[in-house]
Amino acid sequence: MPRHALRALLALALMLAFCTPARAWDSFVVRDIDVEGAQRISVGTVLNYLPVRTGETFSDDDAQRAVRALYDTGLFDDVRLARRDDTLVVRVKERPAIAEINLDGDFGMDKDKLLKSLSSIGLDRGRTFNRAILDQVEQELRRQMYSRGKYGMKMETKVRDLERNRVAIDITLNEGKTARIRQVKIIGNKAFSDETLKGLMESGIPGPLSFFSSADEYSREKLQGDLERIRSYYLDRGYAQFSVSSTQVSITPDKKDIYVTVNVDEGQQYHVDSISLGGNFPVSRQELRDAIQVHKGDLFSRKAVTDSRTAISDRLAESGYAFARINVVPQIDEKSKKVALRFFIDPGKRVYVRRISFSGQVATRDEVYRRELRQFEGAQYSPKNIDRSKVRLQRLPQVQDVSVDTERVPGTDDQLDVNYSITERPTGSLSVAAGYSSTDGVVVQASVQQQNLFGTGKDLTVSLNNGRSQRKFVVNYTNPYYTDWGVSRSLQFTYRETNPNTITNTQDYYSDNGTVGVEYGIPTTEYNTLNLGLNVTGTRIRTTDSTPDPIREFLDTNGTEYGFLESTVSYQHDTRNRTIFAENGVLSKVSADVALPGSDLEFYQLGYSFEGYTPVTDRIVASASTDIGYGDGYGDTAALPFFRRYYAGGIRSVRGYKGASLGPKYADGNAAGGDFRTTGTLEMIFPSPFSTESGQTRLSVFYDFGNVYSSVDQFDAAELRSSVGVSFNWRSPVGPLSFSIADPINPRPGDDTQQFQFTIGTLF
Repeated sequence: MPRHALRALLALALMLAFCTPARAWDSFVVRDIDVEGAQRISVGTVLNYLPVRTGETFSDDDAQRAVRALYDTGLFDDVRLARRDDTLVVRVKERPAIAEINLDGDFGMDKDKLLKSLSSIGLDRGRTFNRAILDQVEQELRRQMYSRGKYGMKMETKVRDLERNRVAIDITLNEGKTARIRQVKIIGNKAFSDETLKGLMESGIPGPLSFFSSADEYSREKLQGDLERIRSYYLDRGYAQFSVSSTQVSITPDKKDIYVTVNVDEGQQYHVDSISLGGNFPVSRQELRDAIQVHKGDLFSRKAVTDSRTAISDRLAESGYAFARINVVPQIDEKSKKVALRFFIDPGKRVYVRRISFSGQVATRDEVYRRELRQFEGAQYSPKNIDRSKVRLQRLPQVQDVSVDTERVPGTDDQLDVNYSITERPTGSLSVAAGYSSTDGVVVQASVQQQNLFGTGKDLTVSLNNGRSQRKFVVNYTNPYYTDWGVSRSLQFTYRETNPNTITNTQDYYSDNGTVGVEYGIPTTEYNTLNLGLNVTGTRIRTTDSTPDPIREFLDTNGTEYGFLESTVSYQHDTRNRTIFAENGVLSKVSADVALPGSDLEFYQLGYSFEGYTPVTDRIVASASTDIGYGDGYGDTAALPFFRRYYAGGIRSVRGYKGASLGPKYADGNAAGGDFRTTGTLEMIFPSPFSTESGQTRLSVFYDFGNVYSSVDQFDAAELRSSVGVSFNWRSPVGPLSFSIADPINPRPGDDTQQFQFTIGTLF
């Protein structure tokens, strides 16, 4: 027989030998099943996975199916079947259990979080060890390190055998240094220079003064973001066919230096040829066209197209079409280099709000939040009303933060649910505290306050302040919903004793004052409120040896004790997103306080105040405010009573000048106050570096100006005092704190300046 034929027969014999099953089963009825080799895994678990039951006929096909089923569980390294009479014997070798997972080195993330992530994919203590999962973990760790530029990383994994069929997994990682970008080259750009395009990128070579820059630290995600910024730059400037044709990232053999080359294909600039609308129009076509922010003849801009699509979607949503789809189909004419834009509108069904819920509330009744809503259950969906409801909720004193989510009702295409997630702040306090003010000296305060009384949203305050310049006892009760339609009512009793105070530079006399009053707040629109109040006030003045002559003359003419009925009227417009630490919106208020005819003293006071907040960036807010006050007597009272005059200076008006020190003065140098006051502030507000807690701290730089004049006729803009400085406010657990450092710009002889001012434990 030829040698090649012999080799062929031998090969055929070997193939037949390997292809022949190791055991051929004679069919038999299984009377019993015996499991051998199971240690940690219970016999019941094995039998549960085994697709064979007693009483069934067992054959070759059943054997293969049974072995495969047990292997597929991932619990066993070896599975064998045998027959003992009518008993099926299942012999298994369990995979080892993971006893330890040890992480050593720098993984770029918290190790406890990494262990939780490993547990979620099946690599955890007590779980069955699967080498394939460990291999996946290695690959993922390498991918993450490479994406952060850690090409020099070294990783080692060991699996150590332990007693009782257990293993320990040791993962050691040395991330090494981040590869540095040594060169970024852009090829194919003609319309814009290398400097312009590289200026858009976060990746690159830091400048000579960028000592702490990480621009040269390579990151795959950072580079992808850079490419998208370049793409957007071109697409927003008419280059509708722009593309990044390729990107090459080369690394040196020592894995320390990276060279990036970006190839771009600019194409030509395109202009908008025409704009059309298609689809269904549940609102007028003209309104939708007005929402489009790109016009015929403009350079093509992807941003303008995207903004237009968003504006159309928002307009439809305001009419209840929450799930509208707006597709923009551009038709590019290569010859004329023009683009025709067609906005195709599919509004879907009008959507209604099925349910509104609140989460996170702890002490507040549901009705307190629900009465602030402007979006109602069963009503048409309105993003404007949902957002306004959020603002009204976060303006409540017991609310620290609010977020809102909407989700479709499963199985419907015309309903959604709205959930407001609320973070509450403590609103009740019982305190006895001592503080210090740069204007009032040592202040002892005892107070009981509950701004959310029994979870009803009502406000009750009882406080006693005992400072160097005044003693004050206040009881105030406010029901913000005295009526169901939002009229508020406040009841107040105040008793104040004012003492001579050399700290504040005010006049030298004693004043005892008691007031009982009621005020109603009547909402006239969503943002406007009319406030009407009536106060009964009694005042007694006592002089000292140093009381100035003008005050003595007033007392000789009008007496030392007065009673008057005072009417207060104000109208305010408030669009702020918060009542404290607002970030946008305005608060403007005009007011008039009049001691009514028949009172012992007849006078009036008029006021105007304004606060405006405008976001400059996501975290920086510009603010402007002003406060103007004017008063005079009428009837038998010749002038505004001296104890109701205006003062300025200090941490609450013109900072950098001592409290209540500006304006006219008596012969002894103490402030006399005036009938007319004007103050203002320009402020730039920044996130505080001392706290990451939202809505609790505020850091700002400011420019203050203002002064007090004996009368409005004496106003002289040249006499306005001004200052610049830095301010820090903190809603601390012990009460509001305010600090400022100000530098007076134009002090005059006789002005009392004070650069550092603060209050602790009193409202600011």
